[in-house]
Amino acid sequence: MKIRFKIGDDCLNAAHAASGQKLNREEIEEAFQRMAEYKQRLQASGNIDGIGDKLKSFAEREAERTRIAAALQRRHAALNILVRDRLDQAVTGYINAGMTPRKALLAVLEGTQKGIEGGRNSVAALNGAYEARYIGGLFAELQASKPHMVHLLRDKTMDADILMEMAELKEGGKTGITGNKDAQDIAKLFSTYAELSRTDLNKLGASIGKLDGWAGAQTHDDMKMIAAGKDAWIASVLPKLDIARTFPDVSSAKDIEEALSGIYDTIVTGFPTKPTPKEVGQRVNPANLAKSLGKSRVLHFKDATSALAYRDEFGFGSTVSGMVAHLRNSAKVAANMEALGPNPEVMFGSLVDGLKRKIKEDPKLSPAERTKQMKGLDADAGSLRDAFDVASGLVTRPVNTTVAKIGADIRAVESMAKLGSAVWSSMTDTVTGGLASQFRGSGFFKGFVAQVNGIRKGRPKGEMAEISYLLGEGFDGIIGHILSPQAAVDGPVGRLSRVQETFFRWNGLSWWTDIQRASASRVISAEMGMRAKTAFADLPAAYRHVLGLHGITEPKWEAIRKAEFREVNGKSYVTPDRIRALPDEALAGLGKDAAAARHDLELSVLRFFADETSYGVVETDARSRRTTTWGTRPGTLAGESIRFIMQFKGFPIAFAQRVGGRAAFGFRKGARLEQTAHIGTLLAGMTMAGYASMTMKDLI
Repeated sequence: MKIRFKIGDDCLNAAHAASGQKLNREEIEEAFQRMAEYKQRLQASGNIDGIGDKLKSFAEREAERTRIAAALQRRHAALNILVRDRLDQAVTGYINAGMTPRKALLAVLEGTQKGIEGGRNSVAALNGAYEARYIGGLFAELQASKPHMVHLLRDKTMDADILMEMAELKEGGKTGITGNKDAQDIAKLFSTYAELSRTDLNKLGASIGKLDGWAGAQTHDDMKMIAAGKDAWIASVLPKLDIARTFPDVSSAKDIEEALSGIYDTIVTGFPTKPTPKEVGQRVNPANLAKSLGKSRVLHFKDATSALAYRDEFGFGSTVSGMVAHLRNSAKVAANMEALGPNPEVMFGSLVDGLKRKIKEDPKLSPAERTKQMKGLDADAGSLRDAFDVASGLVTRPVNTTVAKIGADIRAVESMAKLGSAVWSSMTDTVTGGLASQFRGSGFFKGFVAQVNGIRKGRPKGEMAEISYLLGEGFDGIIGHILSPQAAVDGPVGRLSRVQETFFRWNGLSWWTDIQRASASRVISAEMGMRAKTAFADLPAAYRHVLGLHGITEPKWEAIRKAEFREVNGKSYVTPDRIRALPDEALAGLGKDAAAARHDLELSVLRFFADETSYGVVETDARSRRTTTWGTRPGTLAGESIRFIMQFKGFPIAFAQRVGGRAAFGFRKGARLEQTAHIGTLLAGMTMAGYASMTMKDLI
């Protein structure tokens, strides 16, 4: 039976004074409660030798944790005020521009095709920016310093050496233990970008401690674990663990086994072993994303050899695949926290409720108008819930992993059967690249010819490859090729994904997509470099309009102009590394301290490149994923059914929404002639591309 600790006023006052008046009653009582529960566990296990010292040590740790938690809570409150003010301004601007409240809220998550100031700023665009910052930056550094290593990352021995070297990156560690200099350098590079993502998240409100000797993200194959059984899994993993680091708050062997039993159940079922508040009828609060990042249970292994042994027996993938997955997840979390604050779900719900209250209390609205504007304003259901689940990544997390794997495998076979000639269908990318260039005021043929040249030159090499990676493009196919030998065979993504990756590499689709996106991003970067010679007020109206869609204001533009751009073959390329190198005085006009201004400007540029590239080479985005999944999760009857029905619908939906939507709604006021010319070019270009595609398919 759990003891409920009752605290008296004298004790409360003493604790309140000791905390410097910074803790409230609830926080103090929670600390005392944890102390009482710890004492109860010690007594129940019979581990009472030196109990006074143990309690004192525990109390000191709890005091520090409570102090940090209180400071974090105050910081979250400050961050939420700033974020809410920014969101209110954005949503109000969208509504004043003619959007309904529901569509204005969707724009926060997905962006809007309407030509509204800041309309392309969204969680989805930020996600692309952060992926470019982490994964693109990592591959760019690898390309610059060790280009020969990009494809050697597939080697299993090299992968194991990287993990061994990462585990030694700690005080007293034996760096160079493998004798493999390349592995040692890559381990340091991986560690650098893992640390970059950690510090970014902490600035956004998380509290993630630095873990020396961290050797990458853990992977658990639930099918292997189920086949072995719980007892065998515990017996195998227990001697491999660093018990003190994994279970610092567990005091007996029995408690450790019980904790591992709970971890096993959570991994194989996807649910915690204890009843959730929802199950027992209690009020459920949305999880605080910032807090959850710092307290998840991690299995710390004794050494790299133990970690490798566990991965071979009960995991999947590789060190490289784990690092890429870790950085991708960090990018998604950072995007949500930057856009919506430390607790995105609560903030979004608060934003919805605030709008509902504003509509309800608006005396200018008739009852019919009030009802109309209220329609769809529900953060817990409908399109808003679906859009949030896509933005947060919940929509990709399987409910039943086995069912999700089977469904993924069947769809993989369908994809290979139906998309063998998909590269010829992708000939429209040359046209959409030209259309995107035309919309930015640079002309259709300039973008079209650049896309065709990209195909002619093939995958970029040397500094051009480095620039492409820095812009966040050109490496997806390479990553798939690197990861497929180890990551896909038994992992939760489906057993046929390795075959699928090889198929689309051999039929040229992966190559085509990579070079087209890399080419489109370099066109956009060089275009910005060329335009940067011109002051904001003197820019062509079309280009100034596009900058405004992405929130690049005049002060930001003037700061970008001060960067020292890369010069290659007579062209100036704007790249994020040069934005990071801007001196403090160049950022003085942005109204923030230099570090914050530099970070914000870098993300603005990366967001611009990521989003504009997706107009040139169309792929499924947040909006189309919401439509094709209906907010359902894999591994459920509804989720698998809708994924089968919508399997080949993602691209046409994304094309209609992005290319068609921009042509119909994205132009600035007064640009009717430009819009007419754009739509005419779209119709003519797609007709020619469609005919060329049909001809090539007939020939083969």
